[in-house]
Amino acid sequence: MIPVLAILAAFIPAILWLWFFYSRDRYEREPKTLIIKLFFWGLLAGPWAAGLNDLLRGILGPSIEGAGKAGLIPLAVSLLVIMVVLAALNEETMKYLVTTNSVHANPNFNEVVDGMIYISAAALGFAGGENFFYIVRAYVGGLEDASARTAFAFAFGQVAVFRAIFNTVGHVTYSGIVGYFLGQHMIGKRPGRVVLWGILLATLIHTSWNLSWWFQGVFVQNVRSFWFIDLTWYFVFAMLVAAIGIGVYLVLLRRALAASPFRAKQLAAPAPSAAPASPPAG
Repeated sequence: MIPVLAILAAFIPAILWLWFFYSRDRYEREPKTLIIKLFFWGLLAGPWAAGLNDLLRGILGPSIEGAGKAGLIPLAVSLLVIMVVLAALNEETMKYLVTTNSVHANPNFNEVVDGMIYISAAALGFAGGENFFYIVRAYVGGLEDASARTAFAFAFGQVAVFRAIFNTVGHVTYSGIVGYFLGQHMIGKRPGRVVLWGILLATLIHTSWNLSWWFQGVFVQNVRSFWFIDLTWYFVFAMLVAAIGIGVYLVLLRRALAASPFRAKQLAAPAPSAAPASPPAG
């Protein structure tokens, strides 16, 4: 029963967000079958990315722990930052690869905003799978220290809700930035390095978000909490990063929509003429 509920808690929000972001493409909607395909490709990319992240933790984790126990805090923090940067880069690259492999030769990819919509669909599939894992892990971990009711409330009332809002939108934000530069490359004929810059910008924002929570978990204890969130400067920084990421995404989305050739055609199309008035009866 718990796995079924976890699937619902992870994927219903992802599908609702998918509809929301899909509808942002207001001038020429993409084929729904293609969007669904990208959603599932993003879901399948999750285990690959998770496997590489586990490999990174296996390589760098012991060194981070050893440096911390030896009192070499700057070294431990530096290695932690490297690990988080590589993990974020891994995830952004995986979402980019499954998207570009699916649409690079697709004739429906005919405007810059399509890149944002396509990779957002993949990102939401990725986020849904990731959220499922974290919800189940929160429930199982909660059983070790509390009752089943308390573990359920934590996993589904706190972790699932928080991730449905912040982490899910975060993945769309990071990947949408990459999608804009993918569109600039594919449609705007900009050099391929613009995609690299997009991946690096997305990785920077993604890393900043993740690091704020890593540092809060490592350095913060016994502080005032709201819900299950420790109210610290790390939390404030995380919210600032989220706001910046969403702001960048919205600016790029507005630019992409403004440059849409289908928008120009709609604006240039003559308004439909009004029907002639009927003569008065009588």
